[in-house]
Amino acid sequence: MDKQELRQFIARQLDTLENRRHREQQIYDQLFTLPEWHAAQSVAITLSFRNECATEAIILKAWELGKHVVIPKVVERQMRFFDYTPTSRLVKNKMGIREPDETAVERTLDTIDLCIVPGRVFMRNGFRIGWGGGFYDRALASYPGNTLSVAFEKQFVSMFDIERFDQPVDQIITESEVIRCR
Repeated sequence: MDKQELRQFIARQLDTLENRRHREQQIYDQLFTLPEWHAAQSVAITLSFRNECATEAIILKAWELGKHVVIPKVVERQMRFFDYTPTSRLVKNKMGIREPDETAVERTLDTIDLCIVPGRVFMRNGFRIGWGGGFYDRALASYPGNTLSVAFEKQFVSMFDIERFDQPVDQIITESEVIRCR
C-alpha cells in the first residue's frame, strides 16, 4: 500500500476502535511515568484531530504540573510553534485543525524539551506517516530535544517506504508498551 492507502486503512481501524477512552488512559498512564516527561519543562504538542489519540488530557496534565505548552501552526509551508495557555484563542485552518490565532507568542522549537509528534501510521523503528506535507519532518530535522508519539496499537504496520527526509521519533507510547525506537 502507498502512504495514502495506509492513511485510509488506519483511519478505518481507528473508526472502529473499541474502548477508546480506556485505551487513551492507558497511554496517558505510560506517558506520565516517563523520565522524559518528568524532566521536560516545556512540551510541544498538537491538538488532537479527528480520530487520533486525544491530547487534551496530556495538555491539562502539563499545565497542572507547570509545564510550558506550545502548539504548532503551519505558516508559509513551515511548521512554527506558539505558546498555548488555557486562555489562548484558537482558529481552525482549512483542514479543520485548531491552531493559535495571530495574537499567540511564537517560540522556537529548539527551546522546547519534549516534542510529542502526531502520526497516522507507525513502524516500531520510530518512522511515521503523518497527514502529508512533511511539516514535522522538516521541523524535527535539527531538533535537539526528545521526541515521542502517542499511538494506538492498531496504528502500526510492519513496513512502509521511508523517504530520505523522514525523521523517526525516539519513542512511541501505546496502550501496552513504551517502544524505545533509537
